Amino acid sequence: MRLKNMIPMLNVSNLEASLAFYQSALGFEVVSAREALKEFRWGMIHSGDTELMLSETDTSLGLQKDIDPQQNTSWPTIFYFYPDDIEALYKSVTGKGFKTTPLEVTVYGMREFSLQDPDGHMLSFGQDAEDDLK
Repeated sequence: MRLKNMIPMLNVSNLEASLAFYQSALGFEVVSAREALKEFRWGMIHSGDTELMLSETDTSLGLQKDIDPQQNTSWPTIFYFYPDDIEALYKSVTGKGFKTTPLEVTVYGMREFSLQDPDGHMLSFGQDAEDDLK
């Protein structure tokens, strides 16, 4: 047996706010039918070959709404994306006013930056720094 694919499902506290964030910050498009968004509080989104599922979760189930996602420094999971143009993505995201870490070359040779979604999920983006030399 071999796993063929994985689509992360993120618990979110407000489906509409999360959809707006992923659409505005990263250009994701909604794949799910509007009925699923309304009835099940769930949605599938995609950008290029990347897919995510968002599922609205009652905050009584453990999400901490009173934590400022931009100040939260303890992330249980980091979603690492590989864009085709890290510089263009960084300029786009920061140009729209989203708070990110600086775009830097890491000790392991990646140009990367990170930001958090409205529920504190850490989203990191990286591209091999050697790609700049090609």
